Amino acid sequence: MAFFERPLIPASRGPPDEMLFNINRFHAFVLVTWQFSIFFASQQIFPIFSNYVPKWRCGESEPFGKNCSAYLACEGKHEFEDIAFHSAALEFDWVCGPRAYLASLFSQIQFAGVLCGTFLYGTLSDCFGRRPIALLALASGIAISFVSGMAPNWLILLITRFFIGLSIGGTIVVVCTFVMEMLLPEQRMALRAFFNWGVARLMVTVICYYFPEWREASIACAIAALPAFLIVLFVFPESPTWLHNKHKMEEMRRSEKKIARIAGIPYVEVDHPKLEKKKGFLSLIKDGRLAKRLFVLWIMWFTASLCGYATDLNSSSISGNLFLNQILFSILIALSKVVLVVFDTLNANFSRRNLHQYAQAVVCTCFFILTMLVMFQYQGVAILVVNLIGTVFIEYTWDACYLCAVEAMPTNMRASSMGSCSLVARIGAIMAPVLPFLNSIWGPSAYLTVVILGLINLVVSYFFLVETKGINLDAVKIHEEDVEEEEEQMDMLKKENGNA
Repeated sequence: MAFFERPLIPASRGPPDEMLFNINRFHAFVLVTWQFSIFFASQQIFPIFSNYVPKWRCGESEPFGKNCSAYLACEGKHEFEDIAFHSAALEFDWVCGPRAYLASLFSQIQFAGVLCGTFLYGTLSDCFGRRPIALLALASGIAISFVSGMAPNWLILLITRFFIGLSIGGTIVVVCTFVMEMLLPEQRMALRAFFNWGVARLMVTVICYYFPEWREASIACAIAALPAFLIVLFVFPESPTWLHNKHKMEEMRRSEKKIARIAGIPYVEVDHPKLEKKKGFLSLIKDGRLAKRLFVLWIMWFTASLCGYATDLNSSSISGNLFLNQILFSILIALSKVVLVVFDTLNANFSRRNLHQYAQAVVCTCFFILTMLVMFQYQGVAILVVNLIGTVFIEYTWDACYLCAVEAMPTNMRASSMGSCSLVARIGAIMAPVLPFLNSIWGPSAYLTVVILGLINLVVSYFFLVETKGINLDAVKIHEEDVEEEEEQMDMLKKENGNA
């Protein structure tokens, strides 16, 4: 996987006032494809809407609330307060009682599909190429999303969500790798700042607002994801990086020439670095220091995934207007990415440890406050405000996870370590839907779990997370002897140059 290697693409580096981030026409297609692919992957949080249940009451004389005992004891017709979205949970009665867990299962089955898809499509793309497998993942996912909107019963719906998850896993792994292999290093920050999860979440929210019924919204989301498939089908050639790794040099040159033609720049043949043999997962865990670093990363990724998805899925239960709340979450997440890029660029002393630990500390504080508010049955606007702040800082812990995972491992082990971190994150995601379900048993369950996991994560990060900001990705050293050996080689090279 050449996710972190320099893209093997001819680039025209014009003056800064001519091209922002050196983005040409081809790069623009790549960035748009990324955003629509992330939009399709945001089906992972579609349960915010598909599992939405407003407050209810049994009779006109009763106040609206979420008391399951009253719901189950009601012999008449339930009355729901201001149904903003006609969800699958309402249609199939996943509100209280034995069927209530099906709402969590809806999400869990999808996350299980993502886990399986990560392995399946990742392996296929390494064997058969990025482009054909990206097309397969997107085409199958879009088609099944369309079909899921016509599911005749809840069992068929759950089956379709598993296969949607399978395609999401493929999209995350294959299209993500495909995109990164075709961008310049300086464009990756632009990608994180302007083409991100917050924008994708906003797109889903807007679609659900205009199509406020889960079947219509499922079909609309499927159609809205088509641009990613069409661009890969009609614009993208095969990844030059993948072709280079497979020693298909002639095909690689043809691919590079097509990219240059689409970009509107002259093709210039470039020298490609010698391929470095990758090391597998067993090599990682056999090395004590590497294993220690990896274990720290696993805790970080598991915590970010479980807490992030749990709070996302729980956000539909926050009082207030469903769509306004989700728009606020989306916009703040999107803006937070820009703020982080600017702040990190202007503050050279702001380390990766600072980013993770400060963000995690704020998360713990926010969700402890929420735990107290819910325990005392407060239902005012403060719950929304504190949730918004906490969610933004969970996103910052995600950024720290990605940066530290990239920078903490040597090049020849980076793919294996990232793959294992992704696996741990998927396990956390599968467990996440349980927390909103536990809220029906004890209100602050989800918030308190986020606090406890966050504190454990913070302690591990403080004592064991290594600092990696500014490190050369091609020169990550784990052992002191590696550093000494490199210094000796540099000294010998200097002496040879001096004698010459």
